[in-house]
Amino acid sequence: MGTPGAHEHGIARLGLALDGTSLTVDLELPAESAFGFERAPRSAEELATAAEALDRLRTGGARLIAFPEGVTCALDSAEVQAPEGFEGDQAGEDQPPHEDEVHEHADEGHEHAEDEGHVHAEVRLLASLTCSGEPLGPASLRFADLLPDVLQVDLTVFAAAGEAAGRVAPDASFRF
Repeated sequence: MGTPGAHEHGIARLGLALDGTSLTVDLELPAESAFGFERAPRSAEELATAAEALDRLRTGGARLIAFPEGVTCALDSAEVQAPEGFEGDQAGEDQPPHEDEVHEHADEGHEHAEDEGHVHAEVRLLASLTCSGEPLGPASLRFADLLPDVLQVDLTVFAAAGEAAGRVAPDASFRF
């Protein structure tokens, strides 16, 4: 698994907590994986791209997972947290880098301080789902349609049977 809390392009962090028929989804990913860019949108087209991606996340959280056969899960609530400038009526300017932050890049193979001028933006989805039955058994991730730029997922599953974690493919199978 990658460094906890590290920013890695193409890597999403997904936490799933199952309590009976209630499922909590906590997804974090680099803005680049959601929008195709990390800085604040600079044009109306980029702002529209960001708004559309945020709406897809807000409404599509239940589609990230293929649940065990015979179980359906419906979205009760979803909150998307996006960096400043990614939502709103106007395209924003580049956000200033955060001082003294260090982020890891899986695709670049190095770490660097934020004061080099490269801005890292994260998107987070917090969602609650209610399932038609307890979704015990085999399930799988389905990132391809909703987030095709995600290359790997740091998956953590919390269920009555225990806890499991690992870095997996965006279409990996797992068990609740």
